Amino acid sequence: MTVHETEILADEKVPTIEIAREFDATPEQVFRAHIDPELYRQWVGPRSLTTRILKWEGHTGGSWAFANDRGGEEIAAFFGSFHEVRDNERIVWTFTYEGQPDSVALETLTFERRDGGGTLLKVLSVMSDFATRDGMLSSGMDVGVKEGYDKLDELLGQRTGPAQQHLQDAAVFTALVESASPEDWPRPSPVSDWAAIDVVKHLIEWSRGFLAGGAGIEFQTLDIDADPKAAWRHHVADIQAILDDPSDSVLSNPHTGDMPVAEAIAMFYTADIWMHSWDLAKALGLEHDLGQDRCKDALAAMQPMEQMLRDSGQYGPAVPVGDDASPQDKLMAFIGRDPAWQPGR
Repeated sequence: MTVHETEILADEKVPTIEIAREFDATPEQVFRAHIDPELYRQWVGPRSLTTRILKWEGHTGGSWAFANDRGGEEIAAFFGSFHEVRDNERIVWTFTYEGQPDSVALETLTFERRDGGGTLLKVLSVMSDFATRDGMLSSGMDVGVKEGYDKLDELLGQRTGPAQQHLQDAAVFTALVESASPEDWPRPSPVSDWAAIDVVKHLIEWSRGFLAGGAGIEFQTLDIDADPKAAWRHHVADIQAILDDPSDSVLSNPHTGDMPVAEAIAMFYTADIWMHSWDLAKALGLEHDLGQDRCKDALAAMQPMEQMLRDSGQYGPAVPVGDDASPQDKLMAFIGRDPAWQPGR
């Protein structure tokens, strides 16, 4: 895990504090760590203190309060209100120290996607006057901020197995979704009779139905046609939340039998994201590298199940390719894609 520095800047002309920090995690995950009280309490503040959530209504118009303790004794308490919560993009809240109730800071947090799936977190804190701003800086808040973000880095880096694989594969697909313009969504894809938007719809709709029917997990209905990008972001956050906090729940399906939910997601859904990223990239006129070694391993695992896969209707007839084709081209051909497919052909 890369260790990133926290930048803290005090403006000489206005009473503000600007903070910037990069994280090796998606905006969805960094955002969730700020809005989920169970996650937030694990990282906010210096290492010498623990955080106790007193109230948390993580939505626009909600309020919040938490206390910092040391050795079971309360050291400080803070409270405020959520003025705007825009999923995975932006939080605007007020922040007040209980010991100075007349000093209210207005903070805006933005979560910017970086190349490779990372996130740049920016915080702009506006205070009423310079005295309040300078008093906060001299209180040691920089130590609390830096150590808190270090703890957040550690927390985000704890993912392993299905959670980490989904994080990585979903980040790649998300980058493709975010790159699409409204004019791109009707473009044809390598999947017969599917447009680019249908690739996104497929991943969202079948996986939510699969988990709802097999494990009883309830999901909010998403309007994919109205805003494909927002729907995909919401969906990714839903699935990642399940994987980040795995329970003992079991998915039962007549075709797959019984298995832990996280295992089922990894086996059937995350692999689907990975392969369909090729379809979406091609629909957008882009070349996409799935990783030759991973393609080779996936093909070796699927070939013994070929008849079952064909009978399931998940894949069309295999497309002939030469023996010298790359592992990626062989995998795409096996699942019924023409490796040479291009828009308009």
